[in-house]
Amino acid sequence: MLPCVHGPDRDERATGVRLRRLVLLLALAVLASSCAYYNTFFLARKYYFKGTAGLPYLVDKRDATAAQNFTKAIDYSKKVLANYPKSKWVDDAYLLWARSLLGRDDPLQTVNMLQDFPVRFPDSKLNAEALFYLGVGYRQSRRNGEAEATLARFLEQAPKNDLVPYAWLERARALTAIDHDSAAAYCAGQVVERFPKSKLGPLALAARAQALLEAGDYARARTDYRTIGLLAVDDDERLTFLLREADCLEAARDYETAMGQLREALTHERLPVVTEGATGPVAYQPTPGGDRYGRILIRIGTVHLMAERQKDALDAYQEVVRLYPKSPLSAEAQYRVGYTFETAGDDFERARSEYARVKDEFANSAFSTQAQSRLANLDRVMQFRSAGGDTLQKRAEAGFLLAELYLFQLAKPERALDEYRKVATELVGTPWAAKALTAEAWVLSRKLGRRAEADSLLWVVVREYPATESQLAARDYLEQNGIVVPDSLIKLPLPPVPPPADTTRLTPPPPGSAQLGRLAAADTTGVGARSGGALGRTAPRRGFMRTGAAPRTPWDPRYAGTSSGAPSLAGDSPFTGGTDEAAAGVDSARAPAVRPPSPPATPPVAPPVAPSAAPPATPPVAPPVAPSATPPVAPPVAPSATPPVAPPDSLRGRIDR
Repeated sequence: MLPCVHGPDRDERATGVRLRRLVLLLALAVLASSCAYYNTFFLARKYYFKGTAGLPYLVDKRDATAAQNFTKAIDYSKKVLANYPKSKWVDDAYLLWARSLLGRDDPLQTVNMLQDFPVRFPDSKLNAEALFYLGVGYRQSRRNGEAEATLARFLEQAPKNDLVPYAWLERARALTAIDHDSAAAYCAGQVVERFPKSKLGPLALAARAQALLEAGDYARARTDYRTIGLLAVDDDERLTFLLREADCLEAARDYETAMGQLREALTHERLPVVTEGATGPVAYQPTPGGDRYGRILIRIGTVHLMAERQKDALDAYQEVVRLYPKSPLSAEAQYRVGYTFETAGDDFERARSEYARVKDEFANSAFSTQAQSRLANLDRVMQFRSAGGDTLQKRAEAGFLLAELYLFQLAKPERALDEYRKVATELVGTPWAAKALTAEAWVLSRKLGRRAEADSLLWVVVREYPATESQLAARDYLEQNGIVVPDSLIKLPLPPVPPPADTTRLTPPPPGSAQLGRLAAADTTGVGARSGGALGRTAPRRGFMRTGAAPRTPWDPRYAGTSSGAPSLAGDSPFTGGTDEAAAGVDSARAPAVRPPSPPATPPVAPPVAPSAAPPATPPVAPPVAPSATPPVAPPVAPSATPPVAPPDSLRGRIDR
């Protein structure tokens, strides 16, 4: 027999059992946690960073082949949430799911998931990171204002987070999208200056250079582009930034420096060889780097064009067409030939013929589509140029439409100014001249930055064109700039002049003709029952019932498209609308009208018409007539001096179609 265990030995043994149980429970907890990590979340992270090439997210370009990696990352993240809801990796898996959606180009879903992340995981240490990726989702979904505010909150809450340089870059991109170029340049500069060893350096430099270019700081922008060009990994990338330097020089109107830089770059490229065939030059076959000579030559032609050297620009473009036949590059050069004739030479006929040749060079080029669009615009310009008319409205409309084409379609504000000035000069003293002056001021202020000249024109409209819509618009523009306009100068437009009375009289029918509005007794087809029995009258179609007062005459060139006497902008419809009912006259169901008799030998007096009134609560009903076995035949009645009055119209006999 074994000896019994008593006293302290028994207590020590029980304590050892409890300790072993506790260790076993801890081991099981660690094992469960490791299962959640190694079986699911570890694999989710593995596929995610395989898709981003080790970066926190796809900063620059998306790789189509990486989509499947993000899909696998999402699947494993969902598995963590479903199988291990109590795991400490739940918030990590949820955030990784949202980040993977960015990689799959679905930022809206990222935003939907991360908007309530602090509510789902209030104690999570990932709230700051979730705020950053929410800002990235906002920017990629083009909600740039919200993106900028969200990223600013992240930088304030987590100034030492590893994602801070990414936040500055994303904030710069959001500010650029909403045209806050100076602020965007500052944010991009934070990456360059505070994180000089960051992998984001070239991207931040490019973002700052673009923002500086848009802000008008051309010298600093060119310096940044030159720095990026020195970091280029191949000749194509280096040429790209060289052309961006040319953009800065062109914007600064330093054409000679730009020309020297481009000519020097051209000497380092090889000239392509043109092969002649039986029917002409053989189509150019692309080779690595073979198009760089043509790209630089096209840019040289553009500098000539901006410097107003039309012949030199045409020579450069036509040389590209010769060197690269039947290629996308020759299609671009041919398009620019037409553009040169259109914009610099103002030769629309020659421009149309040159645009028509673009599709012959390379039909699938984007420039072929643009050429067709320019052709359509030129057709409209030619139409408006030749448009004339014997009324002020037609002349003004043609001028306004031509100016708008120059401004919005051809991007030539100076030519638009010429057309507006022509309208203001030819129609001086009319509301059309006031509208043209206001439009001219808008172009000077918004397109050319000449606000002082614009304000002078607006004051001319305020002082010399009272009681017009343009005077009110000019006052509003001045007050937007902080200029106070005295109320004593402003006069409200007059109400529209009513149309002239209709004095047209119809030729009376010959004596003895049947009266209009009455049917023979044998007519049982019910034709006369339409709209109270008036022959030829029909009820208005459903959906076109008029509920208010009758509109004015549907078309009058003096009042077309106006509401207060001022002319409409070009493009407004000259028709004021109306219904069939308005054209027919006052509805007999609303106000009984007196029907005229057969006219006598002398012209009759126009019959009186009762004024329009609201329909009565109970429509009048014709008096009952005793039934007759044989329908009576109306005897012939001689014309009477007193016109008979038609019975009240009944809604019961009315047929709506």
